[in-house]
Amino acid sequence: MLLRLRSRDGLERIEVDDGANLSALKAAINAKLAIPLDDMLLSKQPGLLTSKEPYSFRDLAINDASLRSQGVSHGDMVYLLYSFERQVEPAVRPAGRSKPFGVHMTLNDVMAKVIKIERQEKPLVSAISFDRNAANVFQSYLQGAFNFSIKRGGLLYGNVDDDKTVKVDFIYEPPQEGSSDKLQLQRHTPEEQQVDLLAQLLGYRKVGFIFCQSVKAQKAAAESDYIINTDELIMMAAMQVREGRGEHCTTALVTLVEEPETGPQVHFEAFQCSDLAVRLVREGWVVARDPVDGVSRMVNPKEPELKQPVMLNNRDTDEVDNDWFLCPVSIRDHDGRLTTSFPVENRLTPQGRTELREHLKRMSSRPYVERLSDFHLLLWLAKQPNLDPNDMALLCEAVREHRPVLEGYRVIIDSIAGISQ
Repeated sequence: MLLRLRSRDGLERIEVDDGANLSALKAAINAKLAIPLDDMLLSKQPGLLTSKEPYSFRDLAINDASLRSQGVSHGDMVYLLYSFERQVEPAVRPAGRSKPFGVHMTLNDVMAKVIKIERQEKPLVSAISFDRNAANVFQSYLQGAFNFSIKRGGLLYGNVDDDKTVKVDFIYEPPQEGSSDKLQLQRHTPEEQQVDLLAQLLGYRKVGFIFCQSVKAQKAAAESDYIINTDELIMMAAMQVREGRGEHCTTALVTLVEEPETGPQVHFEAFQCSDLAVRLVREGWVVARDPVDGVSRMVNPKEPELKQPVMLNNRDTDEVDNDWFLCPVSIRDHDGRLTTSFPVENRLTPQGRTELREHLKRMSSRPYVERLSDFHLLLWLAKQPNLDPNDMALLCEAVREHRPVLEGYRVIIDSIAGISQ
């Protein structure tokens, strides 16, 4: 029985007898990877690697029971958590056109040689925490409207705590084109500028990026043992390059995972690209040759037709597994001060006077400032001719400070909604 083993240090394969039990699997892992037996936690659930309570994962806990009786079959992915510090050798593919030192070396060749690919052990943030409702509204649309058949993305807004926990309070979904293989966001539009301004007025800023993998992309990743493809890696790294204070920019990946007992389950993972990956993408070294491939190709940005070797464990290579560039980030949740009950922008669902009226009536038992404490509602109001930027600044201040909304604004907003006084 050949199993795929995923841990914080990447993807590996382990082989055990067909009738092996859990103890035999642990012994095989110990023999191959030198991880102490009492330092292993195993599960078929990917959440093990990012959970705050890993010991709650008990689906692989009976040492004497056979692996098959615990739902593990040939070719399955098993997740492994441990605290042991390993020295990991990455998969190395021979460079196609590398040249030894001293043989007609150009300056570009020498520069390539000093790029040493190493794993970054820790991200620059301690964790990412999502407002529960904002995260649920994002994933439920993916599942309900598309059943994860296409990719979709959004920008994360929130704050960063003193302990470097990124707290996400709302998700802005820009205009975009998504297919099963590609995701193209329209960036730096007038609407996004408006989003940034409203976020600032509310006391927030951009803190990251979120996207979902389609079922097709997830299947390709599972079959080829990688987490993200090269297009996705480049998008993640570019986001860290572009956004202000990029050291806090974190990417969340949403997938639909088929669990053996419970069926399809939506799963959130979070990562940062390593500093090296950010540098390589910024300087143009990383290219994608196959959109569904989990391998980064290194090319000289000044001579893109040539593969260019880099140093990986003192050997030349021009291909590196994408997982080598990812730093997993633990995920938490919290209750933010905004709601997400007004329809979200740039979706198939409409936004208009009718939706505003239904929203205000649905929340009629709450103070008026709480009815307006929805970012997607505030963004829609900011586009209405009845309200100018100064008006929006005062409304955002009331929401941020949780102060009563001036009666004049209540009259204007109710009028837009068609609610009689």
